[in-house]
Amino acid sequence: MALRAASCGGRVVARRSGGGVIGRALASAPLCTAVATPQHISHYLLHQPRATWEALSAKFPGAGAGAAPHGHVDAVLLSLARRPHASPDPVAKNALTFFHWSAAAVAASSSSPSTSHSLRSYCLLVHLLSRAALFRDASVLLEAAIAKHSSYPASSFLDAFFAAYEDSGTAATTRGLHLLVHAYARLRLPGEALEACRYLARRGVTPSLSAFNAALQSAKRAGAFGVAWEVFELMTQKRVYADQSAVGLVVGILSREGKLARTAAVVERIHGKKCAPGIVAHVALALRMIEEERVEQVILLLKRMLQRNILLDNIAYSLIVHAYCRIGDLKSAFEQRDDMVCRGCRLNAFVYTCLIRAHCCEGSTGKAVQFLQEMVSMGLRPYDATYSHLIAGCFREGMVQEGLAYFDNMLHEGFVPDISSCNEMLDGLCNAGEVCKANSLLTAIMDKGLVPDQETYHILISGYGKAGNSEGIVKIYHEMEHRGLDPGVDVFTTLIRSLCHCGNMKEAEKFLTAMKKKAVTPTSDLYDLLISSYCEKGNTKRALWLYDMMISENEELVPSADSFMMLVRRVIKVKNSCPPDC
Repeated sequence: MALRAASCGGRVVARRSGGGVIGRALASAPLCTAVATPQHISHYLLHQPRATWEALSAKFPGAGAGAAPHGHVDAVLLSLARRPHASPDPVAKNALTFFHWSAAAVAASSSSPSTSHSLRSYCLLVHLLSRAALFRDASVLLEAAIAKHSSYPASSFLDAFFAAYEDSGTAATTRGLHLLVHAYARLRLPGEALEACRYLARRGVTPSLSAFNAALQSAKRAGAFGVAWEVFELMTQKRVYADQSAVGLVVGILSREGKLARTAAVVERIHGKKCAPGIVAHVALALRMIEEERVEQVILLLKRMLQRNILLDNIAYSLIVHAYCRIGDLKSAFEQRDDMVCRGCRLNAFVYTCLIRAHCCEGSTGKAVQFLQEMVSMGLRPYDATYSHLIAGCFREGMVQEGLAYFDNMLHEGFVPDISSCNEMLDGLCNAGEVCKANSLLTAIMDKGLVPDQETYHILISGYGKAGNSEGIVKIYHEMEHRGLDPGVDVFTTLIRSLCHCGNMKEAEKFLTAMKKKAVTPTSDLYDLLISSYCEKGNTKRALWLYDMMISENEELVPSADSFMMLVRRVIKVKNSCPPDC
């Protein structure tokens, strides 16, 4: 009996000896390792005012070198996390001390110097610290966890972190969850910060405004503007409405994207005067969603903004009309326009321009012209987009003279067409056989500041090819090269086809060589084009040389059946036409 009492600690002996010297000495001795269970450690940390490394080493000499240190620490922290505390601050600090002490103890007793705590231990402790409002310590620990467990996919890390929150039971708070978004943002991981926001929203926890702002700031600093817009959209969908800081971030992103002036101009055209930055920011979000044709989502969002007085009535309804026009749902667009009028909102140039664009895209340019006349009769002035849609519609339907008249009006009003409308005009003129006029018109627009793109030169090359003007084709190509525009396969194909159509095979082969120098791989269609053109011109020798080059340079290039048969017939014809002794 005495041996059993002695082996279990000094308190039994002390009680039976009446508090003698031996009893007091045994009572003051440290507990043996047999009682250093997670329950004993958590009980100690829970009731100790301030735990230190020295006290922990004296109280639990073998706890840090256990056979399963990860599970040991997890169990201690889980026990503390599940208990509601009247004073969470000292308990959280004791847990942090134990966390670092156990890591040092395990590392000292282990042959592997890389031994560290499990991800679950980090997550449980972060929630404990967050509950006690020890946010600085929690943030440092969370960032360390993200760095040490970077091999984990973000989704796995989020699952582990949320599981620790749920396992904490009724004592858990959501402050640690919001802190995770901040940690990703500080580590300049905006994509992961957005994923964390989405994950929390799916699990029924709406991220805080400060968490959303941190994700926005991180995305802006990283230049991840697409991520920033997704964050702003998510926070608006979850009814976490932007404060002055968030609005400033969004306006800054707009400015860096080069879209601030254009968005502000849209707002001013709708409302008739300048509006607050918050309205500009939310209009920019709506316009972005409309461009992506997410009509149902944007209409729901606009109605919520309207209820919260984030947007003015005329702006919200105008954007809804724009959304319906964007997808070609004119019936819904007209219904929304009528509803807008019934609610006392005045129609504006933006709404009319949306309706004009929709009708031009449907091939109803005559109806679009009627809307222009109605617009002008109401005292509303057409602007650059209005003219651009009309010009494109006219040229698309072959109404060249009417399109040119609107173009002249546009220039007279001081507007310059966008590149899309310019290309529509050039294509219409080239199809009408007016390639020289198209080139002159491009020069005039470029003098106004328009910068042509690849499609512009592609249209002109094709136009000069239809006109049989090989000199014009070559001139346009060199102008394109001078402007630093890199021609791709499509441009080179049109270029060589146009030169073949003009009968200038020598120049066409030069561009085949130039194509290879620019590391643009010729296609089978391109070789077919050259081979068939040489066959038509009667140059069988050159056609055979191109055929040999084609199959020797790339095994994947195979001539079409038509080109091959044309070449075979040409060879047979040449052979039959030769005298017997040749």
